[in-house]
Order: sequence, then C-alpha cells, then structure tokens
Amino acid sequence: MIFAVVDDSRSQAEIIKALLRSEGYHVEIFSEGKACIEALGMRSFDFFIIDWDLPDIGGDEVLRYIREHCGWDVPVVFCTGRTEEDSAADILHQGADDYMPKPIRYMEFMARIHALLRRLRPSTEILRYGSVEIDLEGRRISMAGTDVDLTQREYDLALILLRNVGRVLSRDELLTSVWVREVGVDTRTVDTHASRLRKKLGLSGESGLMLSSVYGQGYRLDTVQQG
Repeated sequence: MIFAVVDDSRSQAEIIKALLRSEGYHVEIFSEGKACIEALGMRSFDFFIIDWDLPDIGGDEVLRYIREHCGWDVPVVFCTGRTEEDSAADILHQGADDYMPKPIRYMEFMARIHALLRRLRPSTEILRYGSVEIDLEGRRISMAGTDVDLTQREYDLALILLRNVGRVLSRDELLTSVWVREVGVDTRTVDTHASRLRKKLGLSGESGLMLSSVYGQGYRLDTVQQG
C-alpha cells in the first residue's frame, strides 16, 4: 500500500512518513498540491493525507482532483491548522473521509488511519506471497501452513519487505521504519535480521521468494519460480 502525504511542513511530513513506514507502508511526500496531481498522471496511490493550506493550491483542489480521477474508494484524510467547526464540516462535505486538526496527536492519528483501512478490507486479512502467509490481525506468519516463530522486529521487517515486493529498500529506510523509536542500533542490525528471515521464511527461493542484497543500496524481495 502506497501513501501520499501532501504537506509543506517537512518535519511534519517526515514524522507521518516514519509512523506509516513503521507499519510497513510505502510513503511518498509532496510539499505542493500540483506536484501530487502531476504524480497522479504517472502512478497511483492507495491513501492520501493532505494539509489544507498548501503553498501553491488549496488542499480542497487536490481533493477534488482525487475524487474526479481516482474515485471515491480511495481514503483521504485532512490534517490542518484550521480548527473551526465549519471548516471541518466543509472539507468532509467535499469528500474527505476524516479530518484532524494540528498539532496532530500521533497515537490518535494512527488509530484513525487503521480505522479507515479496516473499512477497506475484511476484519481478518490474510496476505499470501509464494508459500508465505501473513495473518495481519493475529500478527502471525506461516510458511507452507506451519507457523514460523518470529520476534517482533523480525515480523516487522518481514512485513515491510513483503509489502514492497520488487522494490529496493535501503538499509537506512528499513532501520528507520522498523526500529523507529530505538537508539543504539545501526544498519548491521538490519543485516542480522535479514539473514535470520532468509532462513526462517525460506527467502533463498524455497518459499517462492528471494531476498537479495543490492550492492550499495539495500535489500529487494522478489517472487521466483519454485523448482
């Protein structure tokens, strides 16, 4: 799942990005509304988080474009300094799914994101990649029908890799996403956990998935033909 965060406050956007990446999501940041609209001409996003007051066009213009070109099933959440009741009502009437005033309370923010995502998927979601299955509700991973014993960090790393099959993820990106609130860890921690996942989940091809180290960049998980 790919999130688009449209906010000209870089610090705010980076915090939101770190929170979403810690849940295994891919995130792209736009500081202007027109840049987001231009990107939509080339690729799609699954979820939008938009500031109302942008430096070029209004967030409401971005919302209108999304509803006209992406439909009404794509979730859109507004985060804005406008706190008046009529402002909230206005943006919801225009098609936003939720509205959060700044400063954002991050635990509440993530709870609302999860609530919207639950509306989009069954209450028990099972993801399958090769012979690997992920029970998101139960935070369990199995291979060929057998539960695999993973630590919390191994599960988190596996989830972000599996949700980004085919993409190169840098060690720094993985470190920031999985160990976002921890200090005293470095990229060697990523390598250690990646090595463990290769063995536990058969990521050398046995499971239909191959975890490769991309020289000078990071890691990429790909689907492969099983012999």
